[in-house]
Amino acid sequence: MRIDEFLERLRDSVLIADGAMGSLLYESLGAQRCVDELNATRAEEVFRVHMAYLEAGAHIIETNTFGANRNKLSAFGLEERVTEFNHRGVKIAREAREAARHEVLIAGSMGPLGAFRDAREATLENSRKLFREQAEALEERGVDFFVLETFGNLTELVAAIEAIRSFSQLPIVAQMTYSEEGSSYSGARPKDTWSVLHQRGVQVIGANCSVGPQDHLRLLQNLAAVAGSFPLSALPNVGFPQRAGDRIIYPKSSPEYFDLFAREAVKMGARILGGCCGTTPEHIRAMVRAVQGLHPATDARSVTAVEAAPEAHPIAAREPESSLWRKIQAQEFVISVEIDPPKGTSIDRVLEQVQNVMASKKVDAIDVNSGPLARVGMDALTLSGALEARGIETIPHLTTRDANLIGLQAMLLGAWTVGGVRNVLAVTGDPPSLGSSSGSTGVYEIDAIGLVKVMAKLNQGLDWGGKNLGGATNFTIGVAVNPLAEDLDEELRRFRLKVEAGAHFAMTQPIFDPEHWEQFLQRMGGKSPIPILVGLWPLSSYKQALRLHNEVPGIVIPEALLKQLEAAGASARDHGFALARKLLDWARGARNSGIAGAYLIPPFKRYEEILDLFQ
Repeated sequence: MRIDEFLERLRDSVLIADGAMGSLLYESLGAQRCVDELNATRAEEVFRVHMAYLEAGAHIIETNTFGANRNKLSAFGLEERVTEFNHRGVKIAREAREAARHEVLIAGSMGPLGAFRDAREATLENSRKLFREQAEALEERGVDFFVLETFGNLTELVAAIEAIRSFSQLPIVAQMTYSEEGSSYSGARPKDTWSVLHQRGVQVIGANCSVGPQDHLRLLQNLAAVAGSFPLSALPNVGFPQRAGDRIIYPKSSPEYFDLFAREAVKMGARILGGCCGTTPEHIRAMVRAVQGLHPATDARSVTAVEAAPEAHPIAAREPESSLWRKIQAQEFVISVEIDPPKGTSIDRVLEQVQNVMASKKVDAIDVNSGPLARVGMDALTLSGALEARGIETIPHLTTRDANLIGLQAMLLGAWTVGGVRNVLAVTGDPPSLGSSSGSTGVYEIDAIGLVKVMAKLNQGLDWGGKNLGGATNFTIGVAVNPLAEDLDEELRRFRLKVEAGAHFAMTQPIFDPEHWEQFLQRMGGKSPIPILVGLWPLSSYKQALRLHNEVPGIVIPEALLKQLEAAGASARDHGFALARKLLDWARGARNSGIAGAYLIPPFKRYEEILDLFQ
């Protein structure tokens, strides 16, 4: 379909799109591993849903291809079937159109790419490539236009638009999803979306999913206030879902409720209306009847404004106030000792050891590992709260492997408010395949860079969605950096992104040769942009060193040192501790290169033994 023809249809009429696809398929088929795969395995059920909406009077049906991009399909081992699923999705929709009693447009549905299992693939260039692959398959099979929907990140939505416009002149409907506070998950509000998108070759801008009809009216009004006569769309959820066992239950919003929504939306300038999660053919039928004979407002700015949720503004980020950060700022050389949380239910032995370490007055803080090698242990934030309650400053590690965005923010707020935690090291975390919990999977909604952004927002008094928290945290944000990474260019790129996201300090992987740090420093340009705590691990035996070098990700032990430990025999521990003392002295004298301290890793969880380094 040509763009001018599409816009002509929208000029004097309102088109009603279909409603939910996934929830109706769930009702008939039960839980499925991949809804897009049903285009190949249960085409008749997808066809049945299309026909139900067409019989309700829908003018637009969307292909069942929302998640049919290579990245999302790779989670199910289906990444090589992108073209097949998209082709079949369009074919089913075209067959439904041929059976319809009225004229129907087919929208090629495309959603976000989802989380990348390998963070190195999360580049704009790769995103455009993946979006283009799906879009080409949809256009090749005959969609009339594209609908980009349920995007929470404005940058990703722009990448999808750019991918389509790199080869296609079909119309584009671009829709963001927003929270009830009126902001996307990346912090964009409707006016931000408009300012970015209206000159990027899209024909309709709107919102879908997330919230119900009333909140959608507020979103639509905010868009209309800046968009004027530009075509708008709104496809709300039926309301807020709840979980019952393994089922997602949506509220029973009446068709009459959607009738009222449609009438108000048309007054605000909406040209395309429809439904998202939980909506049914009955809701669509009600909207079809509601808009018959109605014409969209020619200038929605003249419509009486619907009260919008107040916009949350970040406050000036609170500066870190932890004792550790004050010492770093005062140019004091700080020392931290790393511990692993206990595997069981008792913390008595850990507390005793840590208190003995701190009694030496040689150590400033305790950093608490979080599920190293993806093995189950006590939560690092919780253990850190117990230590903080005893006057011991901590640096808990927090991994994005084990919780989603909501959980991570909840944990951080609890750790700061209740646990007294003021320093956190953001890490992506080892994959579950390394651990001992069979069948477990990682969450990884964000990586360490994203976690830094989360904490930076909390430090501004906002959650990830832009909601005002009524107060701000003041975390000192730490990140990991590996001077011996296999791909140093990628390591440096990610380190720069962590710094830009708001990191205050970094902790290195264990270093066993100062030359390794110096070489990395040269690649950085001569000095670290943030203070560095260098990792030091006193080795106790040749076998231990050999295992670390060969089996533990991120650790590199020089060949010469391995030979020295092997030759030392029974004296290997003395040799390993002597080297660690030399490295500690080196770190104290390397302040001009950005080193502000060291964190020490005791051998075999015998934490008091680390004090031998100070003899």
